[in-house]
Amino acid sequence: MEEYPQETIGQLKFYERLGITPDFSHHTDGVYGGNLFENKREVKDIYEGLFQLIKYASRIRIRGEKLPENLILNDLYQQVAYIFKSFDLLNDIEQVYFGAASKNNRGYKPSINYQTITYADSKGLQHLLETINCANFVKYHVDRNNIVGLSQQFYRHKQDKDKFIKGSSAEIRVPTILADRIIPYSISNNLEFEDVMDCLNPSLLQREQGAYYTPPAYVEQMHQMLYKAIEEIPEGMDYVIIDRCAGTGNLQENLPDEILSHCILSTIEFNEYAILSYKYGDKCSVVIPNTDALAYDIIPAEHTERGVSNDYVRDKINDKNCVVILMENPPFSESGSGGTQNTGRKDNTWKKSYIMTQMKKECKGVVCNDLSNLFIWSGFKYYLTQPCDSYILYSPTKCWRNQNLINKTFAGGFLCNRKEFHAKNNSAMGCIWWKNVEDTAIDTLSLPPYSINRGQICRALNNNITIRKAYHNFTEAYDNRTFSNDEVGIFCECNGTEFTKDGRKCSGTPLYNTNIIGYLMVHSFLIDRKNISLTRTGLFKGHGFYLRKDNFIEKLPLFVAAAFPYNKWYKTDVYSKTYDGQGSYIKDNNFLCKCLIYTALTPKNKCRSFWGRDKRFYRNELCFDKKDTLAWRTLEQFISLGYALTDEEIRLFTYWDDVVTETQKTTEYQVRTNNNTSMRFGLWQISQEINIKIETGKLNKKGKPITVFKYPSLNTEINSLKKALQTYYDETLTPLLFQYELLK
Repeated sequence: MEEYPQETIGQLKFYERLGITPDFSHHTDGVYGGNLFENKREVKDIYEGLFQLIKYASRIRIRGEKLPENLILNDLYQQVAYIFKSFDLLNDIEQVYFGAASKNNRGYKPSINYQTITYADSKGLQHLLETINCANFVKYHVDRNNIVGLSQQFYRHKQDKDKFIKGSSAEIRVPTILADRIIPYSISNNLEFEDVMDCLNPSLLQREQGAYYTPPAYVEQMHQMLYKAIEEIPEGMDYVIIDRCAGTGNLQENLPDEILSHCILSTIEFNEYAILSYKYGDKCSVVIPNTDALAYDIIPAEHTERGVSNDYVRDKINDKNCVVILMENPPFSESGSGGTQNTGRKDNTWKKSYIMTQMKKECKGVVCNDLSNLFIWSGFKYYLTQPCDSYILYSPTKCWRNQNLINKTFAGGFLCNRKEFHAKNNSAMGCIWWKNVEDTAIDTLSLPPYSINRGQICRALNNNITIRKAYHNFTEAYDNRTFSNDEVGIFCECNGTEFTKDGRKCSGTPLYNTNIIGYLMVHSFLIDRKNISLTRTGLFKGHGFYLRKDNFIEKLPLFVAAAFPYNKWYKTDVYSKTYDGQGSYIKDNNFLCKCLIYTALTPKNKCRSFWGRDKRFYRNELCFDKKDTLAWRTLEQFISLGYALTDEEIRLFTYWDDVVTETQKTTEYQVRTNNNTSMRFGLWQISQEINIKIETGKLNKKGKPITVFKYPSLNTEINSLKKALQTYYDETLTPLLFQYELLK
């Protein structure tokens, strides 16, 4: 019997005895050849441990990977291995399990045989070695739960969606690449995969098309607005509901047949069209095959050089006795990635479409960078011709709040979490009902935020989110002055270190002047990490301005506003950075002082002290280290003019002092200041260069080194300061930022 203080130690010893190196991917205890291991210090219940293995096997199947033939439950203490066959448990493996694999496993007891091997002696160990010398895998069925994983496995070899799923010779029906893992799919149609069809695109192709599935709970809420729009149709008038990007018909699910009979649908992909036609061909007014391959070119024929010449659609739009209701979730894709994809198609082909050339005649700037905006613009331009027409639309709110793409009458709506649409990140997008009546006076929307819990829609916040239009960009406040004694300087990376010339393009020429203390980039209305940088020298990608000693204090509120935390999805993509207050905050010394305090303490300030390759020393003046920086002297000036630190600010400085105390104890600090007493550190530089991690000499379940903070006390003090800064921002700064219209 073997005793181990930790399961991981016993596991590594076990594998050393076997002389194997398993794959520790996906948080399992290891996969080796045709074997999936679960190692325990002591197996108290064989079937409980087996159920954990089944859950791991289920996840392997869902990811579309090869399913090992052997499921091995290993008792490290007793040195006993229990070996099960995946084939015998395939029915349970093909289920979907939620939560941690190690939880809620009691009570499972299948009626199956299994093999027991005691490997304490050499004979038993040899028997186990012979058993795991297995490269066999068990084939499993294809279903809606693993179709996405299988597609990704297939696309590693061939980025061809049609070859994967279309027709009788598709990979899922006549497998070649996936022949070692799947049982051929015997159903002739693809209806089972309709709600995940958008996820079956090769990743690059999906990025271009921007297709995302609309969750049923949000669709149901959207239908409530549709029903109201139909109720308001003047008596005696006909109506049509048009969806140019219907996909597989998610937005039409559960609509009454009477309403479906008024729907005109189209989609981008043939596979989606096939499902759309099968589901709704005999129920909808018409399902249009998109022969032009791009749904945003489906506009009335008289407005395009080559658009779909569908007389029925044109006649309905031109019929003064017919109300047009657009109900859409347009695909989202931003231009700018460039390059050629593995599919052979160019990125952003929609940028060269006919409808884009028409849109650019009326719209300028970033509004033309979003694919969804083509749908929105062309919808209002070509489809909605009467005041009684409507557009019920899923879209980021920026198209209304600062792009001025929509200036219509708000009739209702809600916010939803874009993560629920198979997007990567949490963020808010609107589902809004716009009536086709001009309303340029409205500058505020109030929308309830809805999220989804177990398939059901629920309010994420008791209060509505208030969204306001923004008109003036921060660039209006940029300091674009140049000085006769400006010299050529160096660029910084976004993380504050000196820029390394590695082929990346730089914007402009970096400047050096003794009056320059930083470089600030906070352009665009959007609040996100890509649009905020505060570095000691010029940023290599530009689009910002230099902070100079004579007026930097007036510019720091721009940085503070751009640092707005989006720690909740319903705070993301609903607020804008604006200069609508036109600098009214400059007269408020108390506000300026608070912004200085936050800037000098926050790790979002990436200013560092360092020697540049130009042999100049760049000292961080926007921190409070040693209380002799420009930031500290400016704070003393505010105090001399009557500013009194609040209890919360005194607490912040206490935390900062604790961070400095712990920092000065470290070897790294001594090395950096040994030959340069002018070094001054902000929290960002301390976090990156002093508060480092070291390896423990142990490995995690993936076989990677486990690291810990070298200075736990320092890390604790840093976390305390960060938490206090977050509270300070939320409770003290945020109301003032909205008051001075730096945020809207």
